[in-house]
Amino acid sequence: MKIAVLSDTHNNLTMVQLAQKKIRAAGVTAVIHCGDVIDPAVLEYFGEQQLLVAFGNGDYPPDIEERLGWLNPENRCGEFLDLTIADKKIFVTHGHRPGALNKAIESRQYDYVFHGHTHRHRNEQISSTRVVNPGALGGKKVEPRGFVMLDLTSGELEHVILE
Repeated sequence: MKIAVLSDTHNNLTMVQLAQKKIRAAGVTAVIHCGDVIDPAVLEYFGEQQLLVAFGNGDYPPDIEERLGWLNPENRCGEFLDLTIADKKIFVTHGHRPGALNKAIESRQYDYVFHGHTHRHRNEQISSTRVVNPGALGGKKVEPRGFVMLDLTSGELEHVILE
């Protein structure tokens, strides 16, 4: 099963649209957003896929909850997400609460921990947990705009750079 992980869209509709084209072409069925959506209307671009959203420090949770429910009742959101997808244990957070991020990594109970916030791509194996930050699609440009696609069966991760 192939998923997309993105973060820090910050209303950058040009990058969101480019990412959605690649996600659609790859046949991704679930999109994990690690927070800082900012405007919930951005989520409509991913309405074809199941959306799993962690709230960022720039998000207003009630608006995101309402929009996600309107798009698909199977969508989920929260400050932290504890998921099982394709038999993989996954923890999702924005990352602006480093204690929760570090605790999830150190717990060794997750196959994957996804986070955003820093706007920097990260793909690091720490003990039994793979820690991934997809980078940012919007906001402060620290690195080139990007996101990741991950095959949960093979573990193959593609860092997609958008120009």
